[in-house]
Amino acid sequence: MQKSPHKVSKHTEIDPLNQTSVISERLAATGKMASEIAHELNTPLGGILIYSHLLLEDIPEDYPHRENIIKIIKLANRCKIIVRGLLDFAHQETLALKNVQVNRVLEGTVHFMERHVLLKNINIIHELDPNLPAISADENKLEQLFVNFVINAGEAMNNFGTLVLRTRPDPDRNGVIIQFSDTGRGIPKKHLGRIFEPFFTTKERGKGTGLGLSISHGIIKLHGGDIKVESVEGKGTTFTIFLPRSQER
Repeated sequence: MQKSPHKVSKHTEIDPLNQTSVISERLAATGKMASEIAHELNTPLGGILIYSHLLLEDIPEDYPHRENIIKIIKLANRCKIIVRGLLDFAHQETLALKNVQVNRVLEGTVHFMERHVLLKNINIIHELDPNLPAISADENKLEQLFVNFVINAGEAMNNFGTLVLRTRPDPDRNGVIIQFSDTGRGIPKKHLGRIFEPFFTTKERGKGTGLGLSISHGIIKLHGGDIKVESVEGKGTTFTIFLPRSQER
């Protein structure tokens, strides 16, 4: 009996434009929900902190359960940080645009952070194009963006390694390219498609909120830019950001 030939299944290609649209819609819906949750949590958290501090002031130093009250305050403060991250993620709908020199903002951000414990043993190399054109951007948002990527790199390298900062013009798309390359642990392939999702993190529990890259993704999209990531486990990760010179979107 003759065997029938095996059917070869065709590989379905993913439309990158459609995928980007789906991600943007998902992030917008998540942002709205995040804002509502953050506002609902802010009031009770504030009450917990106020009454915990009042209680701590009223009990003696040798009270056997004093340490438990201190733990409550620490955990409540961590919750406040998460709520602040939720609000930052949700409230990205407006920009205060002006002409900005990306190199100046990047160098200023790194200079401000150079004493951060995460960067203590990290060698930071600047490969910044001196002829980089100015762009129309929100300087405060760019600072937040750069802080997020520097901290992300520091954590990925476990406080030891090399971080390379690169900038160059992109004349084809009338904008600039900014790169952050670290020599950290890298990102597993199975996680690359999820790293910009809110609350997704590969860090240990309690070591991150999973909002840093989501917020960064939102800032880049607000400026009409895009971001790509390349990573090899055990060798490092490179984030490549494109930002247009103008806000004609």
